[in-house]
Amino acid sequence: MENNTGGVLISSNEEARLENLKKYKILYTKTEPYFDQLAAITATMMNTPIAMINFVDRDIVWTKADQHGQAGKEMDRELSLCSLAILNESVTVFEDLIQDPTMMSNPLFVGESGLRFYAAAAITTNEGFRVGSVCIVDKNPRVFGEEERKKLERMALMVRLEMNRRIGIS
Repeated sequence: MENNTGGVLISSNEEARLENLKKYKILYTKTEPYFDQLAAITATMMNTPIAMINFVDRDIVWTKADQHGQAGKEMDRELSLCSLAILNESVTVFEDLIQDPTMMSNPLFVGESGLRFYAAAAITTNEGFRVGSVCIVDKNPRVFGEEERKKLERMALMVRLEMNRRIGIS
C-alpha cells in the first residue's frame, strides 16, 4: 500500500526499506567499474542513449552509475520516475511520456529535455525491498516488449548480486 507524502508516493514500509538500503552501503559512494560497466552494457543492449543505476533515498534519487561511467547525480525524489518504479513489482514502462497526462507537469518531460520514453526494473534486495532501479531513457517514443522487459530485469538482478557480494551475502 502506498501513501502520498508531499507529492511523493511512498510504500507503507518506507522506513524498513530505507534501513535495508543503508545495510548495503551503496548510497553516496564513489564510482565503481562494475556498476559503470552494467550501465554501459544496459544502454548498448537496450539501444538507448541513457541508462542509469539509481537508488531511492528518503528525499532524493541518487545515480550510482550511468552509461558514461558518471556517478553522484541527484534528483528530487518527487521528480524522478525511479521513485515510481520502486513501487512496482514488474517493470515500469512509459512508451511515450507526452501521452501520459500525469507527466505533463514534470519538467523532465516538457521543455528542452524532451524525454519521451522511460523503462525501469526495480532493484530488489534479498529481503524483498525495492531500493532502486535500472532505468533506460530515450528522447524518442518506443514500443517495449516482453523480451526487453526480461533483459532489464536481468540487469537489475546483476546489480542485486553485486550488492550482495559487496557485503558478503551469496
